[in-house]
Amino acid sequence: MLTENKFSKYLLYAIGEIILVVIGILIALQINNWNEEQKENIALKQNLLIIKGNIESDLVLLDSLKTVREKLIPNYKKEQLTFFNNNFNPQTTMEAARCFDAISFRANTSGFEALEKSPYLSLINGSTIHKLLLEQKTAIETVLITENETNNTIDDLEARMSYITDLNIGYASLSMGEDELKKANITMLEIVKFLNEMHGSILYRNIIAKASIRDLTIIPQYSALIQINKDVIAEIDKITKD
Repeated sequence: MLTENKFSKYLLYAIGEIILVVIGILIALQINNWNEEQKENIALKQNLLIIKGNIESDLVLLDSLKTVREKLIPNYKKEQLTFFNNNFNPQTTMEAARCFDAISFRANTSGFEALEKSPYLSLINGSTIHKLLLEQKTAIETVLITENETNNTIDDLEARMSYITDLNIGYASLSMGEDELKKANITMLEIVKFLNEMHGSILYRNIIAKASIRDLTIIPQYSALIQINKDVIAEIDKITKD
């Protein structure tokens, strides 16, 4: 071709070959990038599905704890009325004594923690699901702070109470069945006597007051967290349905 003075045609041919090679490389890079994006999207969806599973378990626990607290509030109110009216009812005090139970919600945040440490978080940065997950994290922290504060206060009052009152009969009456109480030679008369003494304790009355405020405060926080959790699940379903 050179000898035939067709250099220009050869040059065009060479340029064309180069262009075809470049286009081939660009296409290969595009396909590779697309494959990587697909892998990242699949990994992200897997992370989100793990988070969804965590939240579904949390919702079962939240509903259970919320129900328990809602049932306890009337018991506390009835007991508080006996304080104000200078009355004593053994059954009322027995039911209100559940205030000593340290009920706590511990969310399973392993899925979101794993996502935060992964490179896939950038794929949802600033998105609706990311904002919801951050709201959920804040709501969980709020519940944790409230429960820790109130449970610690009640534990402290209970500890102070144990220095001046023998709580063994009280614990036994809450944890043992009728047959077990008989084996322990604990009579109903002794239980009623203990409940009456506890009922008159200022520490116990403060525990009842604190427990009542605790549950009235925490129940709305539970409700808010339940709604956020449901919103997160709905958004994850939108993302992972394809």
